[in-house]
Parts: sequence; C-alpha cells; structure tokens
Amino acid sequence: MPDGGGRIRTMRVSRRVVRLAALAAVAAGLVTIAFVVSLGFDGAREAELVRLRLENRHLTDNLGRVETQVGTLASTVDELSEQEQKFRLLAGLPDLDDDIRAVGVGGPLPEAAEREEFLAVSPQVAERAYATAYDAELLMRRLDLLGSSIEEAADSVEMHRQVFLSRPSIKPVQAEESWISSSFSQSRMHPVLQVNRPHPGLDISALAGTPILASASGTVTYAGTKVGYGKTVEIDHGFGYKTRYAHAGSIQVARGERVDRGDLLGEVGKTGLATAPHLHYEVLVEGRQVDPRQYLLDDIVYE
Repeated sequence: MPDGGGRIRTMRVSRRVVRLAALAAVAAGLVTIAFVVSLGFDGAREAELVRLRLENRHLTDNLGRVETQVGTLASTVDELSEQEQKFRLLAGLPDLDDDIRAVGVGGPLPEAAEREEFLAVSPQVAERAYATAYDAELLMRRLDLLGSSIEEAADSVEMHRQVFLSRPSIKPVQAEESWISSSFSQSRMHPVLQVNRPHPGLDISALAGTPILASASGTVTYAGTKVGYGKTVEIDHGFGYKTRYAHAGSIQVARGERVDRGDLLGEVGKTGLATAPHLHYEVLVEGRQVDPRQYLLDDIVYE
C-alpha cells in the first residue's frame, strides 16, 4: 500500500508463478498424505500390529500433528479458492459451477480389508487416521482443480491484456486511514436529504486531502462539479467500463487526459451533498451501476 500519492505496487501474474504456487500447495498436501499413510496402513503383519500397539501413544500424538497440518492446509486452500474466484472475474471468465467445485466429495474411504486390520490395533486412532487421509485426499483434488482454473485465467489475461488493463481493479483510496463507510445498496437513508434512496456506489471515508487514484487505465471524460456529487471525475476505460469519483476536495486531471491505473486524480474532500470527507466511488458496466466491491482486487494487479 503506497504512502501519500505514490503509485501503487503491482505484481506480474504469469503461468510460471501460477504453476509454482499450485505445485507448492500440492506438495504440502502430498507430504500430509504421505505422513498419514505412513502411520501403518500397509503394516498387515502380526509383528507390525504388536509394534503399533506398543507405540499407540506416540501414534496418537503424531496423528494430532497431522490433523493440525491438514486443518492448516484446508484454510490455505479456502484462501486460494477466494483468490481464484477473483482472478477468474478479473480475467473475464465465468465462475466455476458448484458441481465442479464439489469435485471429490463423496469419494470412497480406504479399502475395507486394510481398514479392518488397522482397526484391530486401535479403533479410535484408526478412525481418525482414515478420516484425516480422506480429508487430505479431497484437499488434493481441490488443489488440482484450483491450479487448472488459475492457469486458465492466466492464459485468458495474457490473451486479453488491454481488456484486463481497462477493468477497474484497485481501491481508489489506498491510505491506511481509510475505510468503507457505506456500501452499494438499493435503498439507504441519505445522510443529508434524510430520505431513502439507492446508493449506487461505495463511500470510502478518509482524511481530507488523501489522494484519489484511478482504478484502471482510461480517458477522463468529465472533470468538474456536478449537482449532489460535488467535484467529480469520470473515466471511460473502454470495453464498457466507466468509473466515477465524487465529493473530491480538489481535481488534478482535465477532460480528455489519458490516465493509467494508480494515477492521481484528485484529493478526498466533502463537496456536494456530503457531511464528512469521503470518496463516493461508482463502477459502471455497459452503463449500469454495479457493486464496486467486485472490482476491489488490489492483490491481483497486472502490470
């Protein structure tokens, strides 16, 4: 996150990086599964069963650690899934169907013969071990799906670079002392007019003078004062995308000017119908106002 009016940081998204990230996650899953399997699922000999009985406490302790590792991996996969959905949106791809995302659910547990042999040693530990192995297997299937999905999105981004650069994708106020004070909604009480009316954007509160940044590359189509909005900047990004930045304290661009993602547009203020310093930010797709939260994707920015 930049200080003051500095340019935002970007990162390059490449197929190589996507593959490495997916492989790293898969490797973590494989280590987990290998450890679970090593608990003794293949030890069917009598001597092995005796040894397992003697080491039951040690086995239980190890299993607890494996369960923790699988739980941590599950959280990581959930986070990766959220990023994958954002990445697909940014790449212009539809979200994966729920049935596809449920891949692997309901798969079989290990073979009954192996299961009964280990159950004879320690039923409780065996049940936990097999359940953990099952969970790890499902995580592996999810990781494989996410890796393929992210790579598909990366390919799409490379093929449609200009569309990608034109799509709003960053929070227009990057200061640490900023927060979303009002969300996109069909009806809310207007703080000045005291009547219920739609709120077609996000209000991002910040200190007066905080930099306002362009959320994507485009051409400034309006830079002036509008009734209700106060000092306003509007940008046409092409490909059906437009953004509006209202209640500014000052404007630093002019109509017809070409801007890049992260360029300074003006400063936060409280002009127009505003009671405190904030930015009113709108995203329009094919002329229709949509929820800007869908386009706050600072963690996935193409340079």
